[in-house]
Amino acid sequence: NVRVDQPVTNYRTYVSGITSQNLLPSNGAITFDECRSKVASILHGKILVGHALKNDLAVLRIHHPWQDIRDTAKYEPFMKTRFDDNVLWPRKLRELCKEKLGKDIQQVGIPHSPIEDATSALD
Repeated sequence: NVRVDQPVTNYRTYVSGITSQNLLPSNGAITFDECRSKVASILHGKILVGHALKNDLAVLRIHHPWQDIRDTAKYEPFMKTRFDDNVLWPRKLRELCKEKLGKDIQQVGIPHSPIEDATSALD
């Protein structure tokens, strides 16, 4: 978990799974720069697999070579046609998991788990 420099007004726990306790240094929270450095180091020379990865990479301000990214949101056979204009549109990870894996994730009323999302994208 990553410490923040400004007060948090809404943790959006239902989406993020994060609570105020997660951001305490005593619970192992690190600075943004430490996080960014660790993630960049881990990703260097690796294939990155996930869902809607451009959002995560943008927040971390990390560039990863496009040829080393496998994004289930951008995989055309998994996309849906938007409206009647035949434009391909990414589907939600929750929908893909239900259809392709028969697995329910991101259930309403249960805090979101980024670990569950990550492992589901790998499945």
